[in-house]
Amino acid sequence: MLNRNIIFHTLGIPQKDYIKKYVIPVLIFMFLFPVIVLLGAPDISGDTMLVVLWSPLILLFLVILYPFINIESKRKEIDNSLHYYITHMGVLATTQMSRIEILHHLSKNEAYGYLATETERIYALVTYWNLSFPVACSFIAKRTPSVLFSDFLDRLAHAIHAGAKFDEFVIAEQTVVMNDFVTMYKEALHSTDVIKELFVSMSLSLIFLVSFSIIMPIITGLDTKLMVTGAIIMYLVVEIVILMYTRTKVPTDRIWHTLEIETKADQMIKWSMPVSLMLCMIVSSILILFSDLPVTILFASSLTPLLITGIIAQREENKIKRYDENFGAFIRSLGSMSGARSGLILESLRVLVTHDFGPLSDNIKRLYKRLKLQIKTMKAWEHFAAGTGSNLIERFATMFVEGTNLGGKPDVIGNIISMNFMEILSMRKLRYSSAGGLVGILYGMTIGLAVTMFLSISIIAMLAKLFSSTKMPDMDIGLSINTVINTDVGLLTTMIMFMMVGHSFISASLIRIIDGGHHFNTYVHLVGLVWVSALAAEVTMRGMIPLLGI
Repeated sequence: MLNRNIIFHTLGIPQKDYIKKYVIPVLIFMFLFPVIVLLGAPDISGDTMLVVLWSPLILLFLVILYPFINIESKRKEIDNSLHYYITHMGVLATTQMSRIEILHHLSKNEAYGYLATETERIYALVTYWNLSFPVACSFIAKRTPSVLFSDFLDRLAHAIHAGAKFDEFVIAEQTVVMNDFVTMYKEALHSTDVIKELFVSMSLSLIFLVSFSIIMPIITGLDTKLMVTGAIIMYLVVEIVILMYTRTKVPTDRIWHTLEIETKADQMIKWSMPVSLMLCMIVSSILILFSDLPVTILFASSLTPLLITGIIAQREENKIKRYDENFGAFIRSLGSMSGARSGLILESLRVLVTHDFGPLSDNIKRLYKRLKLQIKTMKAWEHFAAGTGSNLIERFATMFVEGTNLGGKPDVIGNIISMNFMEILSMRKLRYSSAGGLVGILYGMTIGLAVTMFLSISIIAMLAKLFSSTKMPDMDIGLSINTVINTDVGLLTTMIMFMMVGHSFISASLIRIIDGGHHFNTYVHLVGLVWVSALAAEVTMRGMIPLLGI
């Protein structure tokens, strides 16, 4: 249960100040705004009046709701960084740093976000307010929004109070926290599985709404374009809402590095996007002016150049995954060998460059050359991480360098990092598997959607041809003949293809969000899904010609 301590601790502002600065001004605005508007413009009415009355209420609702949104955001930020944080703390615990120096060091790491802020508060309570270490940990534990971090701080406070050694406790906590991380990750993946089923079921349900919007004007006589446009907007809005909800549930687990070093892979991806867009415009112009392709194929062909960017991003991401698979063995071997050689990292690397670490071998050789040329150690390791493109390698390599530079035990550090690295990697493989299963489902669903939509259009085309060539009796037969005859089948086809492109983009984005990869990976499945839609549409419409006599 949330309490006021957690709410306002997370906001970083006392309750009284929040009420004075935000709640009371909004309440005053809520009462004065309608009065001022009515006095200044007494003639307003209808929808404008509703906007005037509801705007202050909505603002008040947001002011009240914001603290709870903020808590959830901070909780997720802590939970998504805690496993890195504990690993880093375990690495630093092998050095000669005191526990308060370790906290100060961690609080300066911007990668931990709000977790670094909470750590800085513990440091401030001990250093400036002269509280004991266990009391400071317990104080923050009662106010932090994360249950996982709160439990860790409580265990830490009890252990220190009982006289346990800080380094022994932190190393033992590696297993506990990583087990919590695995549980949290699996729960998140289970949530995404539920969301995937929701996305598919909602899409299949709403597609009948769009299909009815094509056929219903025949009976009701309403404007076909208006009904179809409304149904398409509703369909895409629902899919977007589900997509945004999915983003709040999936684990935040970045694959690509965050370093400022720009590699060849980064440059290729960056420059491939303008090239792809330029080719899209060129192909579209040529096809529109000089070809007689169906609208469906025209849409798919115009978007096909986006594959260039998508394939490059996907290829580089697959390389990152291969680097990640070999890093655990490398860092464990480096730690063990350095421990046996009294912490001599360079000498250990000289031996390891002759070993085979798969795709990582070339990067290790370049790392050894940089260190041998006496380039700054941290800079050399940053170039090593950037060369792999991996966020995991970036973060864990930084921990290894920091720990060994500060006098930590390389063998212990290597084991801690390797164990936790492989645990995270195993969870990622579950995530990739979940995304891979979704790919087949969405492609199959897209074929079904395209067949349903273009089957409805084929029926409309058949009825339009039938009624236009047949003299109908002057009597009410329950059908709006003029609506059928005047239906622009070409326009309907274009509108439905716009919808299928929108659906394809949302579906491709859903795959990327669950997969956790680069946002340019979206284009591979976008193009694939649009082509599937176009081909299914053409097969459906051409297959219905002999059956319906179109």
